[in-house]
Parts: sequence; C-alpha cells; structure tokens
Amino acid sequence: MSAQTVPAHRYTISFVVPAFNEERVLGSFVEQLMAEIALARFADYEVILVNDGSSDRTGEIMDQASSRHPKVRVLHNATNLRFGNSYKRGLGESRFEYVMLLCGDGGLPAASLPAIFDQIGRADIVVPWMTNLRRIKSFPRYLLSRGYTAILNTLFGLRLRYYNGLPVHRRDLLQKIAIKSGGFGFQAEILIKLLRSGCTFVEVGVEGAEVKQHSVAMRPRNWVSVAATIARLIVELLSFEPVPAELIARRPAGAMREQSHEEEEALRPR
Repeated sequence: MSAQTVPAHRYTISFVVPAFNEERVLGSFVEQLMAEIALARFADYEVILVNDGSSDRTGEIMDQASSRHPKVRVLHNATNLRFGNSYKRGLGESRFEYVMLLCGDGGLPAASLPAIFDQIGRADIVVPWMTNLRRIKSFPRYLLSRGYTAILNTLFGLRLRYYNGLPVHRRDLLQKIAIKSGGFGFQAEILIKLLRSGCTFVEVGVEGAEVKQHSVAMRPRNWVSVAATIARLIVELLSFEPVPAELIARRPAGAMREQSHEEEEALRPR
C-alpha cells in the first residue's frame, strides 16, 4: 500500500530505542523503522536512540542517523545502565502522547510494526505478542519465556500472552507510576501496575525476528533481576496506589475512536 493510500493517524508518538553494542544491525534497523513510520503518517513523532555505553560503533551510527533524520535524537549513556534504565531515560525525554519501546537489535522487525500501529487508540496499552516465538527461540529459552509468563499471570491474576513484547503506552499513564526495575523485568512491572490500575489493553500478534544467537535474557543477573522484580511487585501491590481513574477514563486527543461500552469491557484486564 502506498503512502498516498494509507490513512493518516491522528495521534503523536515517541519511539525509544536503546542499544548496547549493536553496530552490526542497528543502522539497517533504524532505516527500516524510519520507512515504516513515514508510511504510518503520524500527526507527529520522534525517535529517541539511546546508546547504552557501547564500546563499538553503536553511538557513531546513532549520531549519523540523527544527522540524516531531523526527527531522530540521540542520548549517550556514559556507562552501561541496562535496558530498563535506558528506556526510562528515553521516556523522561519523550514529548508525545504515546511511547513505544523498541530494541536496537531488531528483535521486533520494522515489518511487524504496522499491525501494532493500527491498534493504537483502541485501548490505553497495545501489547504485542510473538506468534512465532517457538520458531525464533531455542527450546530452553522458549520454556523459560512461557514459564515466566505463566508465573506472572498466576501471581497477578492476568491472562497476557507475553510480557516482553514491546508495548505501546500512553505517556501520561506512565508518568503516574514509579518504575523501579532497571533490568530485564521492567516491562512486566509497568504492565502489571497499569493493568492493576484498570487500564485497558489490546493484544496483537506479530512475528519476531531473532537477529543474534544469544540472548541477554539468559544471563544469570537478568533472572536475578526478574526474581527481584516479581518479589518487589508482590510487596508493592499490597499498598500500590493505582493511577487515578479520571486519568484512565480520559482519552488522549489523538485517540482514533471511542469504544462502545461492550468494547471497553472486553478490553479491561481479566
């Protein structure tokens, strides 16, 4: 479908793209991302690239992308702060209605983005899940991923398909919660806190791409981080102060359409 026939979206969005030592894939991913964003025809957008203390050419590649694309900004971490903390830094610099996290390793390929873009405005959160998870992960990593999802759903009374699928959030809602995890488990922390507050969500199945043969998810320190995040969430939710109901009820100016009562109920956390 050409850019002339794609309807314009009425919302604005910030993309936060952390990367650590991704010189091999980052440049092509950013160019593919910019092409998909151009086709989507957002009312306005920005791409915030976060160089997380890389020792290779990642920072240089980001600076080159910024010089080519006026909508791209670059943040350089002096040291490696980890994925979650880099996202939080980008979030703090973001300016628009919605915020989407992306990985600089291309784990969610740009070609999968249109299906996600089409769901923005239907709910407070768009939650992607990987339809080809079994094919793109080794069997041990697949089992770990499914076990992680099952544990979180059981502990917190949810039925999400995937917790690390790079959701799209309303920025005003993110600003109302404290994101304490800086490691692997930060996405689950955000989702659980917002869903327990009563935020609506819609899930969308997309294909992921495994660019590298290894995964930071398998590192012991990340599973320690996940375990600590889960333990902290259990404690915090005992006295968690939810996002104000009036804020959740208010639609951003760029929302695509209002839901009927039946649709709102279908999108509520279960």
